Amino acid sequence: TTPSPHHTITPSPTHKLHLRPTSAGRRTMACADDGSGFRDTGIAGITLFTIAGLLALAGVFRTPIMEGGRWFTEKQNYFIAVSLMSSLDLPRYYMMAIDNQYACSRQTYAYGLHMLANAAFFSSYSIICSMWQNSVGSGNRITLFRKRTLAIFNVVFLLICVIAFGICLSKDTLYDFFHTRFYSFYTVVTASKNLFFFSALMWSGYEILKPLWATRQTGHRVDHEIEVRFERLMTRLEILICVVFLSGLLRFVMLCMKLAILDGGENPRWYTGPVWWTLSDFAPRLIPSVGFMTLMFGSVLVGKRTARKCE
Repeated sequence: TTPSPHHTITPSPTHKLHLRPTSAGRRTMACADDGSGFRDTGIAGITLFTIAGLLALAGVFRTPIMEGGRWFTEKQNYFIAVSLMSSLDLPRYYMMAIDNQYACSRQTYAYGLHMLANAAFFSSYSIICSMWQNSVGSGNRITLFRKRTLAIFNVVFLLICVIAFGICLSKDTLYDFFHTRFYSFYTVVTASKNLFFFSALMWSGYEILKPLWATRQTGHRVDHEIEVRFERLMTRLEILICVVFLSGLLRFVMLCMKLAILDGGENPRWYTGPVWWTLSDFAPRLIPSVGFMTLMFGSVLVGKRTARKCE
């Protein structure tokens, strides 16, 4: 039989229509609830990373003056790496301050530069690893901290960051890039690298402190002013070792949380906001970086004063 033109077909109540939103649909829904307050976070990031960059630049030009005119020493190279990291991270915070959004921003180049800043951040800690490697006993040295090995690691990680940069530029928004497999791979590599190297730094710092405190307890006395400065420097080093490890652990946890949130399809509100940025970016990056810069300034001053006392 032919159904009447006016005949309507009523779906059975037992049949339900299941529609899964497309990738574009998920992005639209997520961008409709991209969170708020990005402008304030962006301004905070600009302020903090500008200060860190200026401190690093001061170290770049001050270190040769304090160390007899020698350029491109490990200390100076550390300051160069931190200044480069700060400069490459600034565009991301400018993007947030101007657009007042993050995951749904179309300025994907800013996040690409942030990933290159991660490579500079890795280089800065590789320099610390190399410096501390030379300070521990030969029997306690870590093979992975040899300069050639560290150089290979840095080149490999830089290549990963460059590839991620290219993929990020090809996407319409950061939200699209965050849902790629390569971003998940990049995040896992970054989190694992940070946790391992920060843990190794903690161990190396402990190995450095043992002989220094042993020498201090032998009863040998030098100039009182130098002794006081030395004790302060050692105390800072102990605190910094703990802070570095906790920073690496915190960064690892926050990156794992971000992957879990992305995998669950939650909107960007869950990995944004002032608390999130403080725990995932500001604290893990800036506190150890500024701490090491302060420690290096202090060690240079102690070294200069000791040399003058010995003359």
